[in-house]
Amino acid sequence: GMSLIEVVVAMMVFAVISLGVGYSTLTIIKMTDDTRSRQVATNLATSEIDNARALKDPFDIVNGERTVLVGTKTFTVTRSTSWVTTSGADVGCGTGTGTLQAKRVNVTVTWNGMLSSTPPVRSDTLISPDNRINDPSLGTIRISVLNAAGSGSAGVAVAITPTSNQPALSSQPDVTDTDGCSYALKVLPGTYNDAISRSNSIDETQNTAPVKSVTVTAGTSVAALFQYDTVATFNLTYGAGTPKLPDNLQTTYVSTYGLYLDTGRKASLKLHPFTSGYTGIAGKYIAPTDASPGIPAKPGCVSPDPGAWKAGTVNNVALGDGVRRDAVAANPGGSVGMTIPMGVVTVQISGTTTLTAESATAPANSGDPGCAVGMSYSFGSVTGNQTVALPYGSWTLYTTTSGVKTAVPTSKLGIVGSLLGTLLGSSNVVTLDPRPAA
Repeated sequence: GMSLIEVVVAMMVFAVISLGVGYSTLTIIKMTDDTRSRQVATNLATSEIDNARALKDPFDIVNGERTVLVGTKTFTVTRSTSWVTTSGADVGCGTGTGTLQAKRVNVTVTWNGMLSSTPPVRSDTLISPDNRINDPSLGTIRISVLNAAGSGSAGVAVAITPTSNQPALSSQPDVTDTDGCSYALKVLPGTYNDAISRSNSIDETQNTAPVKSVTVTAGTSVAALFQYDTVATFNLTYGAGTPKLPDNLQTTYVSTYGLYLDTGRKASLKLHPFTSGYTGIAGKYIAPTDASPGIPAKPGCVSPDPGAWKAGTVNNVALGDGVRRDAVAANPGGSVGMTIPMGVVTVQISGTTTLTAESATAPANSGDPGCAVGMSYSFGSVTGNQTVALPYGSWTLYTTTSGVKTAVPTSKLGIVGSLLGTLLGSSNVVTLDPRPAA
């Protein structure tokens, strides 16, 4: 007879064997399904290569991606292209140099549920044009237009004009394709201006109609690269409340690309839609530069930047580090609000006069990081007491009546919403400080 213990042991052995068989069966099913999917993916890759070859003209072959549903599987077919020069190098429409010879097409196919050990299906081919792309005595201009996200910007008009003695092109290039590419073929050697345009669009330097110069050499190609996208709208709010702003107000917009200075009071501003956004600084911010061989260091003008103010104690008040506001970003064609902080001061005025503010030397121990460049702002004609906004820093305010210019004494000034008020003294200087209490 069999004891209970022997029965339990037999059942455990059977369970272990069954688990192994079940796992092996499941693995075989997955591998079989993956192999079947790979066969479908191979057919899709071959079909995509055939579609590219059917276009014949390599200029019509562009990058692309599409999905195909086969049974319960979704396959993603990705086509990437590049030009191949006579040296064998791969170049894009906006990169590299050389004589264009053929178009390389790479197709990659992936699918949902791929095993982690399964590589994507890939297929490559070279497509050569019926005729030589580069005439030995002429050249090619390649124009590449990318949007703020780094993808091709389609539908951009291109105009190419000679700057030397060459005649004008017999016809202008087509608008950019989905890769953001356009081409001018059989161009006489010489120097040309490449201009692009599209309604409601702007480049990274805030130019709505950018132009770049290229030099064409016989038998080769040259690239002109642009970054161009639909404008983003920034709706602006200055200071706190509704202070009077300078008529000639300057605003610096800081992005990862650099600085952009805009002049004039605006309720909104259209800018290039950098994905990292902008930080608005009231005033003309000039970054300091370090010394280099033969060039001395320059202190710049950093007072307008709240982030340049360091912690300290002023008038027995402990203040923390100033903080630059976080960057604000808007999508291409979209809009977003942006608040630009400023110092706000009240001015006691009798009668009607012209009010101006001029940057002043920062008083000792004020904590003002300084501005080595003189700034002047005008508020125009004012009557009675006024609440005005100015960039952070140290200022002397003046009234001009009947041609007589007079400094406004600090006793006639009052700080609004600032811990660091007027610094009293014969200099009549008011310091507008962005730092919070420590």
